[in-house]
Amino acid sequence: MSGESSSNFYDLKDVGPVELATMSFGQRFTITPLQLITAVSGLVNDGNLMQPRIVSKVVDPDTGISTDVQPVFVRQVVSSDTSTKIKDMMGSVVTEGTGGPAAVKGYSIGGKSGTSEPQPGREKEDGYVASFIGISPVQNPQIIVLVALYKPQGASHQGGTVTAPVVSKIFTDVLPYLGVSSSVEEKEKTGTVKLPDLKNKTLTEARQILEASGLRAYMKSTMTDSSSALVVNQSPKSGTTLSADSIVCLYASSDASVESKTVPDLIGKTVEQAKNSLNSLNLNIMATGTGVVSAQDIAPGTSVEEGSIITVTLSQ
Repeated sequence: MSGESSSNFYDLKDVGPVELATMSFGQRFTITPLQLITAVSGLVNDGNLMQPRIVSKVVDPDTGISTDVQPVFVRQVVSSDTSTKIKDMMGSVVTEGTGGPAAVKGYSIGGKSGTSEPQPGREKEDGYVASFIGISPVQNPQIIVLVALYKPQGASHQGGTVTAPVVSKIFTDVLPYLGVSSSVEEKEKTGTVKLPDLKNKTLTEARQILEASGLRAYMKSTMTDSSSALVVNQSPKSGTTLSADSIVCLYASSDASVESKTVPDLIGKTVEQAKNSLNSLNLNIMATGTGVVSAQDIAPGTSVEEGSIITVTLSQ
């Protein structure tokens, strides 16, 4: 982009074993915040790298006519399966790792902490850079936040300690503003939705219908324009009763086949943990009772179509 700072990165021909090793944990190169956000966005967007944009639409002040600035697809950087694994790992950073301070009650937050070392010999002048990049919701990211603090003062310069709490505060305000539903267990939605027939609707229309019903769309298509691609198949089938916030897989071309997923072992998990495990595989949950999962209707290790519903029983 015009006016954007450049990075200090290796040419591919200069990457040897040592460079590959140090690059793997983020040393000896620099990139801009926009480049970092763009890269992580591509990793969690089913592997689809998009061109950054700052304008969503242009409105003519005289006529009121608005012109949308369409997203620009750059390339596929990782597979959809790899993207799912990355999102799952980013979620575990917050639930189990150094990113715990980024958590927000009622929302699934994923992320990665960063603690950049100064260039050798410039420790006093430059100091450390503590950062945290977060996404939410984990399996269907709607927002990405990057906070970087230069030369942080205090007892710690670790990204998870210094910047993750700032990311948490941003998410706390922004997620409700964007209308992202909370999944706090004690306030969990109990309503159900009967899935409509979405065939022959455009992906854009189908997604809007699902979102209005409190459901989420997972779209598969070989076409980049979702406003013209028509739904040819859906999973679950129309007429299926789903709990709120369930995932509906939409297929917009004959070669976008329904994938099989292996049902995980949910015994002993809370309903939120079970839901996250299933959602990461594009599977859904129906739960009865309270407590932790004591039984599931489909055994662990069973192959089912993505979009399938796993019914679990909870008990104290």
